[in-house]
Amino acid sequence: CPWQGPFHELSVHEAECTHPTKTGNELMEILDEMDQTRKKEMQLYNSIFSLLSFEKIGYTEVQFRPYRTDDFITRLYYETPRLTVLNQTWVLKARVNDSERNPNLKVSAPLECSFLLLEGPYDDVKINPVIYHFVFSNESNETDYMALPIVDSVECNKLLAAKNINLRLFLFQIQK
Repeated sequence: CPWQGPFHELSVHEAECTHPTKTGNELMEILDEMDQTRKKEMQLYNSIFSLLSFEKIGYTEVQFRPYRTDDFITRLYYETPRLTVLNQTWVLKARVNDSERNPNLKVSAPLECSFLLLEGPYDDVKINPVIYHFVFSNESNETDYMALPIVDSVECNKLLAAKNINLRLFLFQIQK
């Protein structure tokens, strides 16, 4: 049983747990699903370790600040101050829904990179690591919005309630 919790709740869980009544086939399916999840996690971590061997790596702490539009229907979005990583100037923008436009930045030369956001040292919000990949150019100078891989709705509420969102950005430049 994958249940986790405080010891004082163990007896209540054991009384309600359905795992002891499952058949061998049902348990094997559960174990297979757990194995597949672990395999995906290992592939992700191996990819991250591979990225760490790149020649050009940059990282910085980013702080998203909330902003509201002055539109008839007020919209909430988040934006970082300009930051420099890998000799490029960046602005990261986050939104709660799909109603905001993307930021518009120019790059001086095509830049192929992988990047990921992780929880920052001054925040306790849990984020699953996800590696994104994009080739920046003057014709394609912004990525589509990508979902921030927040662990669950509790973590999402923590983010929305926070004054600022502090994350760590890693950029890995891919050399041709």
